[in-house]
Amino acid sequence: MTEEFTQEEKSQSKDVWWITAVVVITSIATFLRFAWLQLKPLHHDEGVNGHFLTILFREGIYKYDPSNYHGPDLYYISLAFSKVFGLNTLSVRSSVAIFGVLTVVLAFFLRRYIGKVGSLTAALFLALSPGMVYISRYFIHEILFVFFSLAIVVAILFFIEKRKAGIWAIAGMVLILMVCFLPTSLTLASKIGGENAVLLWSLRILIFVVEAVLVFFVMSALLAWDNGRPIYLLLASASTVLLFATKETAFITIGTMLIACACVWLWQKIMSSSLFSENRFLTLMTSQIIILAIISGLAFSFRHRVESFYSWMWVTFAGGDVPNQAFLFYGILMLGIVALIAYLVFFLDTKRDGSGSESSTLFEPRCEDFYAGLGQGKHRALILIVSGLVFVYIGVLFFSSFFTYPDGVKGAFEAYAIWSKTGSTDHTQNGTVAYLKWLMHVESPILILSALGTLIALIKARHRFAIFTAFWAFGLLLAYTIIPYKTPWLALSFTLPMCVIAGYGINELANSRNVLQKVIAGILGIASIGILTFQTYDLNFERYDSDRMPYVYAHSERGFLELINEIERYAEKSGRGTGVTIEIVSPDYWPMPWYLNDYPKANFHGKLVDANAAEMVVASEKQLDELDERYGAHYRHDGTYPLRPGVKLYLLVKKGLADSNSIGVDEIRVSE
Repeated sequence: MTEEFTQEEKSQSKDVWWITAVVVITSIATFLRFAWLQLKPLHHDEGVNGHFLTILFREGIYKYDPSNYHGPDLYYISLAFSKVFGLNTLSVRSSVAIFGVLTVVLAFFLRRYIGKVGSLTAALFLALSPGMVYISRYFIHEILFVFFSLAIVVAILFFIEKRKAGIWAIAGMVLILMVCFLPTSLTLASKIGGENAVLLWSLRILIFVVEAVLVFFVMSALLAWDNGRPIYLLLASASTVLLFATKETAFITIGTMLIACACVWLWQKIMSSSLFSENRFLTLMTSQIIILAIISGLAFSFRHRVESFYSWMWVTFAGGDVPNQAFLFYGILMLGIVALIAYLVFFLDTKRDGSGSESSTLFEPRCEDFYAGLGQGKHRALILIVSGLVFVYIGVLFFSSFFTYPDGVKGAFEAYAIWSKTGSTDHTQNGTVAYLKWLMHVESPILILSALGTLIALIKARHRFAIFTAFWAFGLLLAYTIIPYKTPWLALSFTLPMCVIAGYGINELANSRNVLQKVIAGILGIASIGILTFQTYDLNFERYDSDRMPYVYAHSERGFLELINEIERYAEKSGRGTGVTIEIVSPDYWPMPWYLNDYPKANFHGKLVDANAAEMVVASEKQLDELDERYGAHYRHDGTYPLRPGVKLYLLVKKGLADSNSIGVDEIRVSE
């Protein structure tokens, strides 16, 4: 097995087409995630995350609060970027975007489990997925969550199959060790060094050298331990705890993965039973006819809902006041038809040879190999203890804010009681099938091809990882469909495995002995890439603030940045720069604190207050009736700007500073 793995790695390193494809797909992923990263204004949640980061950056204080947003790792990862590139929108969003790219890169490591074509297709789907791109350009936790989810899977697969730690595993372990020890030591150096710059930097350099030496010895010990194989399990442990340190929904993902493992065993037992082994094709055909009859009966019983869904699809792409995209509607419809044909051709082909595929080189992970990797006796106890210590140490490290806030560890457990209450409401009001609607709207090729890949995996019933991924994908979709709480970005949790199983499906068709299956694989791949490319461009660079688009949830409108530009212009015009006084009296103002974090005299009241000395006042249209009485004597109305759908803000500028084309506060109602 070890020899096979080494040979495979050598062949990959010499495969020019593979390397070229990897570089191209990674470049596409990088461009889509980093290009014009400041284009859309920050979302409300990004602004709040930015507020916590600003305090951490300037005061060195972060206290995990289980009732307030999510886990701590986002802030510390972004802190590192901010220290290097500055506290600005580009740096904090880049700290998330890089994990979006790394998620795509991780998919390449699945080559041995879903095939060469499969891993490239999965990576390309992840690179082009409108939702993956959109949220990768967001300063929120979700992309970190997706990355660590896939990292867990890849690490465990490699622990099962590999007999020696590879270069990427070693690099990952070194990074984790440095993160575990270096920040705390540097903080200690800052306290000792104080204001003495020479002493401070001397201590920092000394500590870095000492840490590097210690990490070297630790890594040497790990590499000497069973050729470094345990490193993969340690990486899986670290990724798991970082998943929990990202979002409370980690238990849903981990739980679904464990259930998926059990389902793989159960499904293979069923498919290897005498019922299927003796008359496989006939039994499968009969089963599918029965299932199709049930689905048809349900569709007829709920035909009004089916018609409503069809109408919704048409209106979504071609109706109302939205840009006419009827071509997308027909493109998605044709993609679904071709996928159905692909399945029929595949299924009929199984009658001839039982598989219809040449993909016999896929590696099959087994539980027996996992247990074998743990070793026996003291070896097994040691590897489990060390993995447990890694889990506990990293968890305590982040939740305690690097040992500065012990109550954060307690809060990590309290979070689930709080989440169970807050997670019982559908804030989007899109109903039970919200995720299916959102997927059909902007991720339809991934949804359709993941369904095709799932059917192929279940019919073949021999590729364990593919079956696992199928249950992982649709298990999570089912779980989040049942849970009342729904937000668009949660869909990324199951979009990830959907991309993987979709890639597997394309791989099996492309590697079939049947030429027709190969042709259909090409058609499905090209059509899907075309649709996803357009939808990614449309969502991320055109309609990124349209509330008609999935993933755009109560987002700040692009006109909000015009308000920020006006505030900055008046600040310069006043001659005081960032020292101007700004009274924000609107009850709705996030993410404005992020954009004004360099203005120490920007005061966020959230309610009307008396003001006559401030250069500017930002008020809400909801306060219009009282504005003239409060501010009419000293201020003029510069303009009205959108914050998010249903919320408009007024910029009031002090008389004498306001432009000549400004109007009186009493004229606002008339002007609108």
